[in-house]
Amino acid sequence: MGFLKEIAGASRCAGGDGMRPFRENAFYLLAWRAFLVALITLVLMITRSFELAAAFLIGANVALLFSLSLMVWSEWLSEERIVWTEAWRMLKPSQQPAGRAGRRWAHSCLSDVALRFAQVASVLAITLSASALMIANA
Repeated sequence: MGFLKEIAGASRCAGGDGMRPFRENAFYLLAWRAFLVALITLVLMITRSFELAAAFLIGANVALLFSLSLMVWSEWLSEERIVWTEAWRMLKPSQQPAGRAGRRWAHSCLSDVALRFAQVASVLAITLSASALMIANA
């Protein structure tokens, strides 16, 4: 559970208890997307390859694509575009951070959480690639 708190409790997301709903929305939406990607990857690994090394390479490639897409999405986000995100739209109007400073805070928080998920996906891609290489050479 400490690992999840480290991802969700990003340093730039320290906005007090009033900002907790946005932080939670951002974290759980990205966790849901990561779960869906993992489920699709597992199906691809099982249906497309009978060799374990090839299945690991499929998983590594999908993890790397997920990581890259999160990095691109994080760069695409801006203070103006943050209001289009699902994490923002799920908030009640009374829970939304007010003004430009609130949007700036939400932007930095969402970018930070997305980049932390991208970092975990990159580590997973490295691990799966290394495992595929070791199995193929065994």
